[in-house]
Amino acid sequence: MQAHRLGWLVGAFLFFTMMIGIGSIPGQASALSARFGDKILHALAYGFMTFLFYRAFVGQRLMRSLATLCVIAVLALFDETVQGYLPYRNASLLDWCFDMGAALIVVTLLTLRS
Repeated sequence: MQAHRLGWLVGAFLFFTMMIGIGSIPGQASALSARFGDKILHALAYGFMTFLFYRAFVGQRLMRSLATLCVIAVLALFDETVQGYLPYRNASLLDWCFDMGAALIVVTLLTLRS
């Protein structure tokens, strides 16, 4: 894998780890959600991660798009699962849908741009 593509991949996983970490701090996620809006935060975070993963993957546009959407779907599901185990958080199918909606928009824009 080329170094710059590895950098995009590492950046995506570091961002995801940071996001999970911050969301696991009691009160932190609810404070951010109250300030900026829960669904907006989901859309921005997963849209950004979608961009990073799309840049990390190689291949034809369709394959890059599908790989990116699959990775985002799994990570968003993991995120919601973690939230379901925390007593001060809750898992939400609607949050997952916002995550995937943002990913679909970003992938579509990147695919059309390429």
